[in-house]
Amino acid sequence: MTSLAKFFLCLVLCWLTTNSEAFTVVDITNRVKELDSNKDGGVSMTEAEAGNATRIKEHFEKLDANKDGKVTVEEIKAKNQ
Repeated sequence: MTSLAKFFLCLVLCWLTTNSEAFTVVDITNRVKELDSNKDGGVSMTEAEAGNATRIKEHFEKLDANKDGKVTVEEIKAKNQ
């Protein structure tokens, strides 16, 4: 394998391992807006299920810090800090 090929392979592997789980505030905000079908500012379990939001569904109880039945951008950001 040439040095250039090794470099690109290393670059791709680094990119895959560092970017695959990283979400920005903009990504989170856009996903919540997309899922929030009733436009109340949060995602209920019903909305998460309808939008196939696996991570929100799996962690709903932990994310819903104030136990109001919906997960907001602020609650997600607080858990990710």
